[in-house]
Amino acid sequence: MTRGPVALITGATSGFGLETAKLLAGKGFQVYAGFRSPQKLGALKELEKNLPLKSLYLDVAKPASVTKAVASILKKEKRIDLLVNNAGFVVAGFLEDLSCQDLKDQFDTNVVGLLRVTRAVAPAMRERRKGLIINMGSISGRVVFPGIAAYAASKFAVRSLTEGLRQELAPFGVGVCEIAPGSFATQVVSSTRFGQGVRSQDSPYRPYIAAVEKRVAASFKYAAPASVVAKLILRIAQGPAPKPVYIAGTDAKIMDFLKWLLPDAWLEFLFMGFFRWSRFPRRE
Repeated sequence: MTRGPVALITGATSGFGLETAKLLAGKGFQVYAGFRSPQKLGALKELEKNLPLKSLYLDVAKPASVTKAVASILKKEKRIDLLVNNAGFVVAGFLEDLSCQDLKDQFDTNVVGLLRVTRAVAPAMRERRKGLIINMGSISGRVVFPGIAAYAASKFAVRSLTEGLRQELAPFGVGVCEIAPGSFATQVVSSTRFGQGVRSQDSPYRPYIAAVEKRVAASFKYAAPASVVAKLILRIAQGPAPKPVYIAGTDAKIMDFLKWLLPDAWLEFLFMGFFRWSRFPRRE
């Protein structure tokens, strides 16, 4: 019996990763679902009972775990057809309140980790002259909002890396694209990490970060389900050559259009309706 395409998904215990693992496995893909925390394996273990899905330890911030996980897949399957670089998290806080370690942690997972997994998978794809890499970006990689600038910077980097990888791997028959979602119903809010000085009583930004939390929570309250992005990933995987970028979600498409249409000063002026301190200094 012919086995389906082999897919590796990082950060697959929740959100986009979990929904994508479930959908692809249901469509006949041989899915390897990467996880970092054993405490979050419940949903994946349930899927393993009835679907061609196997969870495996893969912490993108730990080189040895990446090497071991990818090697185990290639040993068994001899190939990886699809890589979905989904693992990532948000470091929240105004930049002045973030430590150098906060920034290192953010980039080590969202940027270096993504490249670490890609470097492990790409050689096998190049040798076969076939494969697809989908990098999970964000609309924050195009439009920066106060309070999550460190996260936005990491997603700007993902956008650049994706563009570079696409050009570098194209001659070897390997496709690379980015999905840039807006607000979807994932665990991104509950799993957000706050920088070391963000909630300090001494922080001049303390009341403002509280306002950001309230605004972000409101924006996710009526967000579309993560399965929407999973369906997009399936469509890309089953389709012809992928487009360079897919903007996912109504809010993301609106923000992307406004970023293209308006000068930065005008766009930041609009942000005053959401973040009233973001442009003009407060006057006593």
